[in-house]
Amino acid sequence: MFFLVISVSSLIFILILIMFYNQASIADTKRKRLGSIKKRNKNDLDDEFEKPFFQRVILPIYQSLIKKISSLFPKKGSATNKKTETNLRLAGLQLAVNEYNAIRIIVFGGFFIGAFFITLFTRWNILNELLFVFVCMLLGIIAPVVFLKLKINKRQGAISNELPDIMDILCVTMEAGLGFDSALIKIGERLSGVLVAELNIVHSEINYGKPRKDALKSLADRNSVEELKTFVGSIIQAEQLGIPINHVLKAQSEELRIKRRQRAEEKAMKAPVKMMIPLVFFVLPVLFIVLLGPTILQLVKQFG
Repeated sequence: MFFLVISVSSLIFILILIMFYNQASIADTKRKRLGSIKKRNKNDLDDEFEKPFFQRVILPIYQSLIKKISSLFPKKGSATNKKTETNLRLAGLQLAVNEYNAIRIIVFGGFFIGAFFITLFTRWNILNELLFVFVCMLLGIIAPVVFLKLKINKRQGAISNELPDIMDILCVTMEAGLGFDSALIKIGERLSGVLVAELNIVHSEINYGKPRKDALKSLADRNSVEELKTFVGSIIQAEQLGIPINHVLKAQSEELRIKRRQRAEEKAMKAPVKMMIPLVFFVLPVLFIVLLGPTILQLVKQFG
């Protein structure tokens, strides 16, 4: 009797399992897929909230504002726009001219609004308030231009400083048996910097079918550094005349190192002159107050 009950129960269980196996499998698959989707959405939401408030809220609003303002400018290029485009390219900024002009308007508006709110909480007379607002508006106009010029000078200085080392590595790799294109690949794999990024662009253009001569000329046009233009001209001339490139690069690298050392010595000679202004106006008055202050107070106390 006991074995009969077990057999019937097992048979019923097997029949139920056969009948509902497909439906249970489908339901289990749906449950797993829904769980993975919920988990993925949760991870994306967590990653989004882990970003700083500036990247989540302020930066998207700022970018959308730039796009809306830049769309109001005419797209036809003038002489001023071409000059601005050249400066943006020299600074290494991936911005269109209209976007840069939109940023200038936003910066000007920010300085003006900031100055206006500051004057609301001050007790100056009307003339001082107008003067303060005018100075802030002037700073809002000048600040983007000064930033762009500083960016250009910094980038050109970085290219000039990196060029001798890059030329030495090119000489070594080409003397080891590699070609010019393979040497560019090795430099991109092992080094980083402004000039390395520009050489990576040159290698990409050569891979896309652009002649090496034109790719190097584009490199010289993108960067107004005289040493880099000389470097490009030497490589092009060496290829045309059949001269080994590594010999030319070795001679140029030695010359550039001498120029870099001379620039460093020139800056070192100018340093004492530049230090005179903060020394006279900030350091020496404090030193005189510390050294002569007690003596002056005693004299005033005795003869006052």
